[in-house]
Amino acid sequence: MANNPFVPAPRGRAPATLGRPVVDPAAWRAEEFRDNLSFVYQLAEDEVAEIVAAVARVEKSGIALKDVTRDEFDLPRFGRAMDEAVMGEVMDGRGFIFLRGLPTEGRSVFQNAIAQWGLATYVGEATPQNAKGHLLEHVKNAGGDINAPTGRGYNSANALGFHADSCDAFSLMCLRGARAGGEHRIVSSITVYNEMLKRRPDLAEGLTFRFYRTRRGEVPAGEDPFYRQPVFSVTDGYFTARGASSTIKRAQKLPGVPKLTDKQQEAIDCYQHLSGELSLYIDWKPGDISFVLNHVALHARTKYEDWPEADRRRHLLRLWLDLKGRRPIHDDIAREMTGIELAPGTELKTPMEMTPVTA
Repeated sequence: MANNPFVPAPRGRAPATLGRPVVDPAAWRAEEFRDNLSFVYQLAEDEVAEIVAAVARVEKSGIALKDVTRDEFDLPRFGRAMDEAVMGEVMDGRGFIFLRGLPTEGRSVFQNAIAQWGLATYVGEATPQNAKGHLLEHVKNAGGDINAPTGRGYNSANALGFHADSCDAFSLMCLRGARAGGEHRIVSSITVYNEMLKRRPDLAEGLTFRFYRTRRGEVPAGEDPFYRQPVFSVTDGYFTARGASSTIKRAQKLPGVPKLTDKQQEAIDCYQHLSGELSLYIDWKPGDISFVLNHVALHARTKYEDWPEADRRRHLLRLWLDLKGRRPIHDDIAREMTGIELAPGTELKTPMEMTPVTA
């Protein structure tokens, strides 16, 4: 077995109450990792071999990626670590974990996607990430602009503010990094909340408001182009935080959405500022796979510059995962946790290439 720096977070969650500090293993601080990588699960040689063998079986079978289940990606030994170490850390620990050590060099995008997808079947069920029905998406600059009315961050090189995706959990797999920038940042939203309670309890209370958020133009016929969610909420003693970034800002341009008050904007600015102050920078390595619980963590990205050669450009694979109600959350949030709602008849897909942005 390889040297494994991973150390599970101490367990011990207390029932949460809004207006009081939240006691939770997911309330970590970046300085805890200043001299260690205890959030990284370093795969041992035998674990890598087991995953690679499972990938080969799936590839040989010819089964469509979207149809691969845990049964097709059987991991007789490492499957137990996925259940205990990975899911334990995501659901009852820090709320995030990185797997490190999978080879990517000389392996196809399809083979890498099988590895990520197969491991993700031990965590949750993949959900659509856009109106096209994509269950697998490529985080790659395809000419998108996050500031456009229907902009999406994953297909642009823009900086992304701290946010949580429209799913219970997400997974990223790094295939290649950028020439410059593109740093991944993660922060405990529970720690941010606790810090807001210390410094500005009035602003923390203000973020319990049900904010209007844009649906990014991916709206089923006859429905409103926005939805509403609180940033901070507690359900059955479980604290949940959502982001307060571009979806709220862009919703301000939609008809029927009231303007933010000065106090609400101040609360959002404070939230973003504290998220940056308390965040952890992640040094991606090719082959790294993350699993992150959106309800207790926010993530962001710095603007990046790509390599001129197409085969060297920054490229991550992303999955949105539905945990099927395993954690209590606010009803307004639960309605948006199964990915992008699709028009009837839309086929689910797992494309192996990024779709160019044409409008």
